[in-house]
Order: sequence, then C-alpha cells, then structure tokens
Amino acid sequence: MKNNLADDFFKTMIDDADTAILYAEPSASNSVNVKGYRPKYANKKGQRFFGITLDNCESETLDELVHYDEVLILANKVLETGEDENFNIIVREVASILNYHIRIRIFNKGLLFALTLVKPKFISDKDSKLPLGNLESRNRELEISNLFGIRVLDSNDSIISYLKPVFDNKGKIEDFRIVYINNRMGEIANQETAFIEGKTILEYYPKNDENGVLEILTDSYVSGENKEYTKEFIFNEESVWLTTKAVKMNDGLILFSKDVTQEKKYEAQLFIQNRLLSEAERVANIGSFRWNLNENHIKYSDNVYRLFGYDPNEFDNKYDRLLTFLHPNDFEKVKSSFKEARKNKSKSDLVFRIYTKSQELRYMNTIGECYQKEGNWYMVGVIRDVTKQIEAESILQIKNTELKRTNADLEAFNRVASHDLQEPLRKIQMFVSRLDEEEEGRLSNRSQGYLSKIKYSSDRMRKLINNLLSYSKIDEVGEQPKRVDLNDVLKNVLEDLGERINDLDAQIDSVSLSVVNGIQFQLEQLFANLIGNSLKYIKEGVQPNIKIVGSIVSGDKSSVDNLLPSINYVKLQFIDNGIGFEKKYEEKIFEIFQRLHGKTEFSGTGLGLSICKKIVQSHNGTIMAKGEKNKGAEFTVYLPTLL
Repeated sequence: MKNNLADDFFKTMIDDADTAILYAEPSASNSVNVKGYRPKYANKKGQRFFGITLDNCESETLDELVHYDEVLILANKVLETGEDENFNIIVREVASILNYHIRIRIFNKGLLFALTLVKPKFISDKDSKLPLGNLESRNRELEISNLFGIRVLDSNDSIISYLKPVFDNKGKIEDFRIVYINNRMGEIANQETAFIEGKTILEYYPKNDENGVLEILTDSYVSGENKEYTKEFIFNEESVWLTTKAVKMNDGLILFSKDVTQEKKYEAQLFIQNRLLSEAERVANIGSFRWNLNENHIKYSDNVYRLFGYDPNEFDNKYDRLLTFLHPNDFEKVKSSFKEARKNKSKSDLVFRIYTKSQELRYMNTIGECYQKEGNWYMVGVIRDVTKQIEAESILQIKNTELKRTNADLEAFNRVASHDLQEPLRKIQMFVSRLDEEEEGRLSNRSQGYLSKIKYSSDRMRKLINNLLSYSKIDEVGEQPKRVDLNDVLKNVLEDLGERINDLDAQIDSVSLSVVNGIQFQLEQLFANLIGNSLKYIKEGVQPNIKIVGSIVSGDKSSVDNLLPSINYVKLQFIDNGIGFEKKYEEKIFEIFQRLHGKTEFSGTGLGLSICKKIVQSHNGTIMAKGEKNKGAEFTVYLPTLL
C-alpha cells in the first residue's frame, strides 16, 4: 500500500516537474549507439517535447524520435565515454525561440535525458535604470522581442538560414540540417518554411551534393572561414540563381543568400550581345576601343589586336604602346590629333599607317567621339583596316588619270575630225564636183570611172567621220534624262523613214510601248538605226516585215545577265525577215567598224550597231542580237522602265 502510494507520489512529482525527462534502454546488450536504444519512460513534458506517447514510445529507436542532431551526437559520446554531457540547444516553437539546457547521463541500464527550459536573465534596474517589472511582463517582453526578430529576418530581401551539421558514425559531416530559414526562401521555392525546416539540405535538394554546395559548407564549418558561392537551383521547373555567403556561428552555419537570377539573365544577354558584336567586328574587319582620357590605358576589343596581327590581349593596352606600331612619317600626325582630341574633347577622324606583328604595312582609320560620365571624360570609337580601300582608291586615281588623258586625246581627235579632217574633205568633194561638171563628156570612160570612185569614197569618208563624232559624243550629252514615251519615239522614226518604207513596200507591225527615263533624241537614233538596219538587209523577192514588240519584265525573273533584280525593264524586240546572220556573229556584230558584208554589197560604215549599244548602255540597259542566215534577225533591248 505504502509502495503504491510512494510510486504515485513520485510519478506525480515527476510529471508536474518543469524538466522534460526521457529514459531509454538498449534493445540489445552492449549497444554503444543510440540507434539501438528505445525509450522506456518519458514524463508529460518529455512526451510533448519528443512527440511520443507511452503506448508507442518503444516501437521506435532514439534516432527516429529525436530530431536534434547535437542531442544524438552527444548521447553517443556519453555511451562511448560514460561521462555526463551538459549543453544548450535553441528550439523554435511557433513564433518563439526557446533555449533548453540538456543533461545526458548513464542511469541504471540506459540513458537519462533531462531538458530544462532556461529562463532569460535580465539585468537589474540598477544597471539598466529601467523599472524591474514583474516576471510575467518580462516574459511577455521576451516573446515580443523574439517575434520582432523573426519578422525582421522574414522581411529581409535575402534568404537567411541556420544549418547544423549531421555527422556519420566516424564523426564526419555527411549533411546539414535546416534549423531555421526565413520566409524569403518560401517565396522563391513556393513552399511553406515549415515544410523546409527540419529537413537536411540533401533531403530538400539532393543535387546539393552534385553541385558542390555540401562540400563548400563542410569546408566552411571545418575551417571556420567564410565562403561565398553562386549556384543554379531548379524550383518548380524554373531556374533560380543564388549567391550565398556561409558564416560559421557557434556550432552551425548561418547562410545569407541573394536571388541573382535577373542579373544572371542580363549577364547571359550581355554575353550573347558581346559575342555578336565581336563576330560582327571580325566580319566587318573593324575593332572598337574605350579610352579614359584621364589615364594612359585604352580598352580594346579583341578584333583590334587581330587587326594588328596579334592574339587578343597579346600586347599591353598603354597609349604609348599604340604609338610603337606607327609608320615613322605618321607618328607626329597621330600624336597631334589625339592630343587635340583630349584637350578639346573633339571628334577624331584620321587615317594612319601601322606595321603589324609580321611587319606588314597596313592603313588604319580611327574615328573617336568624346563623352563625359561621372565627372570623367572618355573617348569611344572604332578602328578599321582601310588598306584595300586605299589601294583601290590609288588604282582608281591612276585609272582616272589615264581616263582624263584618253578623254583629252579623244577631244583632240574630235577637233581633228570635226575641223581638220572635214575641211580638206569638203575641198576634195568641191573640186571633184567642179571637175565632173567642167569635163563632162570629155573624159574617157575609164577616167570617168575613176572620178566616180573618188566621189563615192569621199562621201563614204564624210559619213564615217560624222558617225565617229556621233559615237564619241553619246556620253557627253548635257541634256538631263526625263520621261520619254517610246510610242512617240517610234512615231517620229517611222515618219523620218516613211519614204524609204514606201519604196520598199515594207510592213511595220508594232504594239503599244511603255515609258522610260532617257534622252529622247538618242532613243530616236536607237530606233532609227535598228529599223534602218532591217530595211537595209532585206531578202530579195520577199516583202520586208518588221515587228516591234514591247513588254515589261522583272530583273529578278529574267535570265539575262547585268539586269538588276529590284528593277522592272521594258523589253523591246525588233524582229525582221531579212537575210539574217550566222550565230557566231551575235556578239561581234556590235563591235566598232564591224561589217559582215562587203563594202559594195551594202552601204554603211559599220558603226550603226556600235552606236546602238552605246546608247543602250548610257541608259543603264543592255542589248542582244540573235540571227539565222536567210531567216532574219532579232535585236532585243532592255531599258529600265518608270512603271
């Protein structure tokens, strides 16, 4: 009776005590690890703290029930050494942070755990000069302080977490448990912090082992040194980049993590843009630079080094180093130009010569603009290799000089042809005419034949000179091109050739033609020469028939060379049924003085079609010929249209 009363008395005292008590015994003899210990008894506070009941406490081992790694680690130490352990742990409960003093000792056959809530100590009013207040108000003050601290952490833009190491049987860190984490992580991962807290970092994010985070945190904990790292994490299939600083605090690590996802995106975009710019510089054969005018260093793009024959960053970026590449004759010019630009903050644009790494002479053009930023003046600009352009301009200047000389010779020829040659020719024709009149009937037939040949040759020479003058002056026309209706051109030409057309009983068929931008009298000369050519080379016994067909074609759809793809053209076809010509003469027929027949067979100087080609070319067009002997000829002209 007395024993039962004593048991009940002591049980009541233990259950009502402020200390949480847990007693555990090994499930097998000689066990030296808490994994082999099962709870046998816990008072009410112990049951609440460890989350167990007397009915089911023996079904699980200590390491399954106790969620505080340091408690398990020190319990194992007690089993190994047999010595008591006393320590404190911080426990977060709802919105409060509590401090427990824990004592672990060998008792009877097992381990005895005693956990006592440490009440906060307050300084006296003598030290604080504040009213002491009662205990209840002091506790309330502590709770408010804890809540305030938690809210401050939760309102921080950074992710703040506190981790404690998890050790394996050999005392090595195998993981870290998340003891505390503020709400910022929950916002990023879209999870409640209650779901995250209590888990290890590998349980929550298994890839922390692969990405090196576990190794970095272990190194920080063991060495006590602060560590910083930036890693990518995937939450809900979205990429999140976090920059983290790990700081050792007491027996754990506090982590400060900042979300830098947007910065990483900008960094990636900037990288792509820089790559594109670098590739564009290589294709365009240019480089860029940025120069702080207060300093002696110039920041070059990679392609500047390549323009000078070097690999990127192979030579230093000092201003004086740039001067060493210069051709001696350009040294002072470049120094003076840059000096003026630095002094007046003016634009710089100059061409200079440099020697590359392989001692090749190259021409460079640099254009720089000055601007001010945060009180400093900078020059930014481009450097481009203009060697080919300079060489091409030199060749062009030489050709222009030759062309001027040729034009001068042609002008001299024109003067000779128009005056010096024609004047004696007119006298020859005049005296031949007088001789023919005065000696009419008195010359022998042979002499009369000689005289006729002189008259024919002088007439032919006069026509040849006139045609040469026409040919040479096609490009010298001062008249500006304007809108020309080709129907009017054809009408005027047919009127001029009307008598000849009637004499030959020739048939002219045509369709409505388009309008072009050109010189009307030259286009009339083109039509007159082509139609006149068909009237000249007629087939004996066959009525001459000339067809003039016009249509609009697009340059990009035509198979003809030299037509611009973005322009529409008027296609003119002059088709006759005359004697034609052999295919081998299709190109040769437009050459100057080229004749396919003897002088006595057909009249002419051989310049007609050459003049046609030059007129077409001066109108930015092209002309082609196609023929078949005894079956006719076809001349096709392409002229840019206004439609």
